[in-house]
Amino acid sequence: MPFRVFIDESGEAGISKVRTDSSRGASPYFVLGAAVFQPASEIHARTVLAEVKNTITKKSWRHATELDHAAKVLLARRCSELHGRFFAVVSNKSTLGEYKDLIESDPQKFYNKCLKYLLELICSYLQRVRVQPDQLSVILEHRNHDYDAMYRYLSTVKENPLYEESKSLSILNVFAISPIEKGKEELLEYADFVSHAVYQLTNKSAANYGIPEPRYSQEMSKRFAADTQGKILGSGIKCIHSLDQLELNRDIVRILEATRADPRAL
Repeated sequence: MPFRVFIDESGEAGISKVRTDSSRGASPYFVLGAAVFQPASEIHARTVLAEVKNTITKKSWRHATELDHAAKVLLARRCSELHGRFFAVVSNKSTLGEYKDLIESDPQKFYNKCLKYLLELICSYLQRVRVQPDQLSVILEHRNHDYDAMYRYLSTVKENPLYEESKSLSILNVFAISPIEKGKEELLEYADFVSHAVYQLTNKSAANYGIPEPRYSQEMSKRFAADTQGKILGSGIKCIHSLDQLELNRDIVRILEATRADPRAL
């Protein structure tokens, strides 16, 4: 049975100058989110998306940031009805340290690294159902990016895995990864919303008075991938490189540590 992975991001990949309370720059956090579906669950997901768009005031959107809070809550609640799985990786740029210097603050290399972590997370989970390389394809939102360099990087990691987690990429055909404009594939809107929901756990801006919003991710939490005990952290959400390094508010940490989902595979 084929699986399709839809991937999108929240925040900017720029790392040379990061925004603070007193200066402009790229977002202090970066999140990549994914929604994974099989053919039948894709059909259901499209139906649910159409119903949501028919219900809310804003009938069409490409980015979750275009929706108001109530519409996001509705979409998150409907996401919990889907028959797919969600994944996300979260990076706090202030913790990049020597790695930032090693890649000379190259945002494309940073994006590729985060994508590798996300694909490892997804492939590790899909190995439970013995997915084969010809059964897995990946759709990325098209961005201004050197995709040839991305393919070379992922191919190198796959062929010469230095870490145990990278061995899961054995089920991934790197060249089955395709960038597509978001408006040409509506299921990317789920990936966009997954990344947005997780990003809101980190978002402490003047616009929200420094108060992160956990409602969206909580509403859709049961569709995040989980380990055999139902724990999402480490299976559905990966913190780079630890939960402590994300430097989240205490209430958000408690929520993430307590959140559980159905541990059964797709």
